[in-house]
Amino acid sequence: MNSDDPWSGFDRRAGLLIDTNLLVLFVVGSVNRDRIESFKRTRQYSKSDYELLLRVLDAFKPLYTLAHVMAEVSNLTDLKDRERLQARHVLKEALTILREPEMPSIRAAQSPPYESLGLVDAAIAALAREYKCAVLTDDLDLYLALSREGVMVLNFTHLRERVWRV
Repeated sequence: MNSDDPWSGFDRRAGLLIDTNLLVLFVVGSVNRDRIESFKRTRQYSKSDYELLLRVLDAFKPLYTLAHVMAEVSNLTDLKDRERLQARHVLKEALTILREPEMPSIRAAQSPPYESLGLVDAAIAALAREYKCAVLTDDLDLYLALSREGVMVLNFTHLRERVWRV
């Protein structure tokens, strides 16, 4: 990527796979933006981070996910009462938009990052390589592993530190 155009090198038409923590931010922010900074799983983010995430998601089509990721997101969006029901609805609606290719656990476990990063991140790496899509993550270890493998990866923390045109 060059400094003038942070999106150079990214084929937005190849799509974007969104990591677990950022999908949790998406769900919580969609339910109640005021909960982002107080909910245990999103308190490291702000409302402006949520807005940035929405802009990034709008810049790529298609958007990808994995059953592995969605299971984690469902478990991590353990809001209470009415907000929990809203979170389930947001997640269900997101599933109508996100492409979810099949990724058997054994195939993910055969991916190079499996031993160091675990099953979900290995599945993310395998899908990104197979579909040649970019990955959006705020997980530094995953970001570094994907970068070493030559997978197009966006670090959300880097996006937060700069004002990027999306």
